[in-house]
Amino acid sequence: MKLTVKQALEMFQALGQLDSYQNGAEKPTLYKYGGDIRLQLAIARRKLREIQEDYVEARNKLLMEITDGVGELPTLPSGPERAVMLRKHVEFAKREEALLEAEVDVDIKPIPAEALKLDENPIPLTVLDLLGDMMQA
Repeated sequence: MKLTVKQALEMFQALGQLDSYQNGAEKPTLYKYGGDIRLQLAIARRKLREIQEDYVEARNKLLMEITDGVGELPTLPSGPERAVMLRKHVEFAKREEALLEAEVDVDIKPIPAEALKLDENPIPLTVLDLLGDMMQA
């Protein structure tokens, strides 16, 4: 499946929320899936975690490069150095956007919507949305 890094990060986040939910009880309530679907979700999350880790590493290297080894963008000061710092902020934003828009090929299987048992599992719409192309109608 071809995804942008941003889509992969969103799916990774969504899969992390498909384990359980708070149901007014102290202990979380597990979503009800078959074992095969739970395993498929875990495998997909592991593969997407690799992309997330690579993104974080690339982003950190970019930050180190742009900030001359400092590793964080400074707050924008007032005065003449403001323009210099603003250029660094803008350059970082542009290059980070390029990282997020890069395409990756991920070997994950789509999940049929009925396998998520949406009538039994109160999976939030926001989570389903982030699953994107991984969900099969």
